[in-house]
Amino acid sequence: MAVPERAYDRLQNLWKRLGLSREDIYYAIENDQLRTSVWMPMRYMERGVIKDNKFVFVRHECKEGFIGVRSQDFHRICSTGRAKLRIFRSVTQEGHILRLAYEPPQPAIMVRIYDLVVLQEDRKCFEQNYDLPHDDNTLHCPIKPGVEGNFRYSNDYRHITLSGQEFRLGDVQARIVEQLHDAARSRQPWVHGKTLIYESGSQASRVRDIFKHQRSWRHLIRSDDRGYYCLNIPLNELKKNPTDSAVESKRHEQRHQQKTNHAG
Repeated sequence: MAVPERAYDRLQNLWKRLGLSREDIYYAIENDQLRTSVWMPMRYMERGVIKDNKFVFVRHECKEGFIGVRSQDFHRICSTGRAKLRIFRSVTQEGHILRLAYEPPQPAIMVRIYDLVVLQEDRKCFEQNYDLPHDDNTLHCPIKPGVEGNFRYSNDYRHITLSGQEFRLGDVQARIVEQLHDAARSRQPWVHGKTLIYESGSQASRVRDIFKHQRSWRHLIRSDDRGYYCLNIPLNELKKNPTDSAVESKRHEQRHQQKTNHAG
């Protein structure tokens, strides 16, 4: 069965779809080669254009729907993971700027990296301008070296198989597994739960709350019972729990200090 063409792609999946690196996609966005958008709830806006580095008012309007994110604001979002924005780009009229009105007062929009999407027309324009291969029903999954064997994952991490057991995950759960997969290929496979929650964009207070409907999630993710988590997969090299490493490092410092005092 053919997959319906999407009206947009979530940013965290686009680089996989196009077969490009994350860095290449981010570079394109920061240099106005690719536009990102975000969904905006109903707001009272001021539409205008920029002339001589000044905002020239055109009209007032109420707006709800996708709205473009400026490249300089995308850089801010990447640096901190989120940013409160008041100025946006129009996705319907090229060159037009939309900013939140001050009268009546309009709250700023909190935009997180996981809120960003690329609209279909923006993706197709990018593909045509840079002669990229495109197949609307095909997602390209780049090879991630360093973790093999019984762990299998879809390009968006929503379908996982570990030692023959299948997991179908929601968006937030998939983001956590992706973080842990990246960590498993690094020197430090353990990630603190608060980091996982923050980077996934969840408002939960505990990782286990996010996976409460996944009865066998402990088969997929290990916990040290001290706040750190890692994927439950064989590693090429045994890596120590970060908290154990910290204890060992402290003991080493104490032994070194004792030797220094004794020598003195």
